[in-house]
Amino acid sequence: MTSQTVKKSRVLVVQPLPGIGDIIWHLPHLKAIAENTESHQITLLTKDRSLAHELLSGTKYIKEVLYLSEVKKGAQGVLGGFRLGRFLKSYKFDQIWILHGSARYGIAALRAGIKDRIGYGIGWQDAFLTSPYTMTRREAGLGTIKKANRCLELNGVKVNEKKPQLTLTEGALRAAKLLLKNNYKTTVGLAIGSSEPAKQWGVQNFIHLIKSIRTNYQSQIVLIGGPNDYGIARSIKENFDSPNWITQAVGLPILEASAAASLCNICIGNDTGILNIAAATGTFSIGLYIASIPQNDDPLIIPIIPANINTVSTQNIEALTNKIIIDTISTVSGF
Repeated sequence: MTSQTVKKSRVLVVQPLPGIGDIIWHLPHLKAIAENTESHQITLLTKDRSLAHELLSGTKYIKEVLYLSEVKKGAQGVLGGFRLGRFLKSYKFDQIWILHGSARYGIAALRAGIKDRIGYGIGWQDAFLTSPYTMTRREAGLGTIKKANRCLELNGVKVNEKKPQLTLTEGALRAAKLLLKNNYKTTVGLAIGSSEPAKQWGVQNFIHLIKSIRTNYQSQIVLIGGPNDYGIARSIKENFDSPNWITQAVGLPILEASAAASLCNICIGNDTGILNIAAATGTFSIGLYIASIPQNDDPLIIPIIPANINTVSTQNIEALTNKIIIDTISTVSGF
């Protein structure tokens, strides 16, 4: 057994990509690393935009979440690496996994006195690692998840879970059950938020889809989004004269929103964190990838990429997308 695979007790994992989806994608890796420690727990260092502290509060293998924003004067750039190292030193970690290619996290680990340093090792980062098992420059072009897979594989840690699985708290589930109505045979969650305008499918498209769902299945509709999505939720609900079969789950604490998604029979939505969360809680999902390609190959997410639909007009793309969604819903148990 190499020094990299000897089980340690105080282990830090750095995953600095900012999105909620980024955290969800890395759950199998975080769990695998935790299972390789003495305590079966890790500390996670990430960005506060990920909402990891709240999102992972029911996840037993996460001991603590630290945010990069806690570092005084910031952790960006080379000097930021030294500042981050000073911040981490008092925690006395004995192992670090850097699931990112930046050299500054290697600098920080060295400055913090972390003896066992594992990472991608592509480029300058390699100079600050202790693991001899690093990735080649040819592997620099791998996608986010494949890089993490390769890093763990090289260092003798097996990823046992084939898809992300998010653990919810009892409190979050109770709150979601109070919000959703239980007198409907089926419930459809719509992830209406988007981190970028280009990824937003749009109010009118969601309205058209809701009309089709109601015509075919009479389902309860749950609008799920963040604090910035009140406007789109209001526009959708007002179009139908604010019926009682539309429930708003907008602006909720992230774990309550996750629980609401978990109680739906299906979740449909933009390429956003809630879509990934829904699948990670076991809900069959349909993703609308109008400005991106899927990064997460979760088998519970069926991707729809309108740009690949062979048509000559935007109107046809919207109509065909709606038909594909309705046809896909018909394959889900209960519909």
